[in-house]
Amino acid sequence: MIRMLGFSLAAVVVASSSAAVTSSIVQVNASTAELLVAGYTQVGTSAFTSYQAGECAVNGCFTLAGTGGTLATKGFFEFQFENFINNPTYYNGLYSIFDVGYGTSGMTRDTLIGLINAQTATTGVTAMLPTQASDALYSSYFSEWLPANLQDSVVLRWQPNPAPQTASGLSAAFVVAWDLTAVNGFGGSQLALDGMYGVPGPGALGLLALGGLLGRRRR
Repeated sequence: MIRMLGFSLAAVVVASSSAAVTSSIVQVNASTAELLVAGYTQVGTSAFTSYQAGECAVNGCFTLAGTGGTLATKGFFEFQFENFINNPTYYNGLYSIFDVGYGTSGMTRDTLIGLINAQTATTGVTAMLPTQASDALYSSYFSEWLPANLQDSVVLRWQPNPAPQTASGLSAAFVVAWDLTAVNGFGGSQLALDGMYGVPGPGALGLLALGGLLGRRRR
């Protein structure tokens, strides 16, 4: 059964845009070229694609685009949509699923969310819990459809300008970048990144999970 989801999560930018790389935990306004020059590692060799999620697609439901595994702690990934539908009734931005492993760092998810949100004025990205992220009508929350191994993730949301428009074919690619190397804080192991995914609001069906493609959390 396809459930509607809120479009959320934060740290994404149009790949063709140009903006200075910021010293922030996440960012969405830098180009791939700028990030590579700044020492960020690209995850994947091209943009991951998000597809229409069945009958719910008319409301803006799309599949998760991204990958799991042991990812670079200072990196970025691109994602785009095929045959995107922007339903203004439900759409409320782009989202990214930030699957962080805390190890013995002493850091908690709530602490990380607070640090990311302290930088929202600079990045335009807001971090939240899966129980808080939803579509514009608050009719379906991420916690209702994310697979079990992503329920403890951080959800990022931002508003690209311009917003993705309804169109056939592939959309522009959006870039989400992160730097966890500066967040190692309380005297233990470094933070790890176990997965990164993108999706628009109102949400998606966890099709990747059904196909066994979502990486299992590594600690």
